[in-house]
Amino acid sequence: MGSPDSKTSLVKNRHDTGGAYQSIGRPDEKPGLSTWDMILLTLNLAGIQFTWTVELSYGTPYLLHLGLSKNQVALVWLAGPLSGLIIQPLVGAFSDRSTFRLGRRRPYIIIGGLLVCLSMIAVAYSKEWADIFVRWKGWEDSEHTKTSIAIWIAVVAFYFLDFSLNAVMASCRALILDIPPPRQQELGNAWAGRMIHFGNVIGFTAGYIDWIGYFPLLGDSQLKVLCSIAILTLVLSLLATCLSVSEEAYVNIDENNEPWYYTLVSIYRAFRYLPVPVQKVCNVQFFAWMGWFPFLFYSTTWIRDIHVTNNPHNDNAYEEGTRYGSLALLLYSIISVIAGVILPQLTATSTPICNQFTIYNIYTASHIMFALSMLATYFVGDVPQAMVVLASVGIPWAASMWIPYALVGEFVAIKDERAIAANADIRPVDNHDIEQVIAESSSSASESTLPLSLDEEIKTNDENSRTEDASDNEEEEEFDAGTVLGIHNMYIVFPQFVISLISSAIFSVVEAKRQGLHDGEGDEGVAGDVGIVLRFGGLMAIIAAILSRSLVHIPITGR
Repeated sequence: MGSPDSKTSLVKNRHDTGGAYQSIGRPDEKPGLSTWDMILLTLNLAGIQFTWTVELSYGTPYLLHLGLSKNQVALVWLAGPLSGLIIQPLVGAFSDRSTFRLGRRRPYIIIGGLLVCLSMIAVAYSKEWADIFVRWKGWEDSEHTKTSIAIWIAVVAFYFLDFSLNAVMASCRALILDIPPPRQQELGNAWAGRMIHFGNVIGFTAGYIDWIGYFPLLGDSQLKVLCSIAILTLVLSLLATCLSVSEEAYVNIDENNEPWYYTLVSIYRAFRYLPVPVQKVCNVQFFAWMGWFPFLFYSTTWIRDIHVTNNPHNDNAYEEGTRYGSLALLLYSIISVIAGVILPQLTATSTPICNQFTIYNIYTASHIMFALSMLATYFVGDVPQAMVVLASVGIPWAASMWIPYALVGEFVAIKDERAIAANADIRPVDNHDIEQVIAESSSSASESTLPLSLDEEIKTNDENSRTEDASDNEEEEEFDAGTVLGIHNMYIVFPQFVISLISSAIFSVVEAKRQGLHDGEGDEGVAGDVGIVLRFGGLMAIIAAILSRSLVHIPITGR
């Protein structure tokens, strides 16, 4: 990916953050990226997702094996939403302002990647670290003491792992918004989705292999071996991206230093005055992820419990059910890879049939399909049926990993290009073409069912200001990619807090009912509590589908 011409003049000043920053780059539209460039740009996401699958697949069993209860494990998994709520906005805002010679995003990718590796080592070898600590302190060498310390090490390491993973993910996602031009934002995020799906497939496949038999030197447990492989995969993928991408270096040209708290102020302002097109995507994401979190955290448990319920006299039913759950997630990942390749091609094909497969229609259909899959869990009675339901979710998952990020990326990129054009006296987007697209779309569709255009939404927003404070400003609020992505991620992690409370309440009620019944009857309700949570997620997906019909259409030339 070619680096900017160092002889060109200043094309961008950023005053929206309180200080002034400049970047030296081409005074024209960014050049398009080749397929190989796209692969290298997004390869890091495959390594991140592989690492995430290891945590997702083995985190809960490992913590339970150490001696934590289910309620305690639920508290540990609050690390995910907490890190997304705190780390991603902070990293996005700080990286927007960073003036490192290496670029704005890559320093955070490198530092975050290092912390991920250290955290995984701490998780995998928590028992060994606990033994070393007990010996170092000279405490009584009891199993209870070492287990307690191992639990603390594992819990703290899991929190560090989630926080550092979110830092790396935030920087990598922002990099995808920074590098490609607006017309390639949809393509770039499609490649990002493919890499995530690819990481899922490799991760779940790796979890199925008996690594201890093949590579005993890497560890004496499956978790240790997988953590070693995940570290190697993550390092190689991050290096491939960092070494192949050229970033613009920003220089602070304002002599007045910003106060330390200004980053927090900018995050608040971004959350308060988020542009309407992005706000509407975030609203959809909030309800969409109210459905996705139950699936991601409880789908394997759902299949396992169904198998245990149907085989009460099988001593190996628990282990068999867990493997069936892993197999279902593997099938779902394979289908998501295929869908991640096919769906973007449908939006790029100009035929009477494919013209109906717009990015907005696909997004709505994906929510409807996910809702139907989750509601269908009510009728599932055996493992094969459950595996079919979970595997079908691969299609809407492919859309969810591509479309919302593409919509946010296109908006941020086109606003950035227009700002550059204003400073460099160029016009990367033809306004006449945009007006023509708006006129054609408004004459052929109803406003109540089709997404609005970007310019129509901005005009409406100007006439009906969102707040009195915003109406007093002559210029629209401007926020950089990292900050916008951080706020977008907050709308993804908020639902996890809500779902944690709802699922805990459901589990508590069902558990109380189960304990009040005889042993033989109690097990029949085990899979029912998880099914209720999944079906609640399906209802939330219906709301997301309805909200997705009001998304703002962003016309991009050259796409």
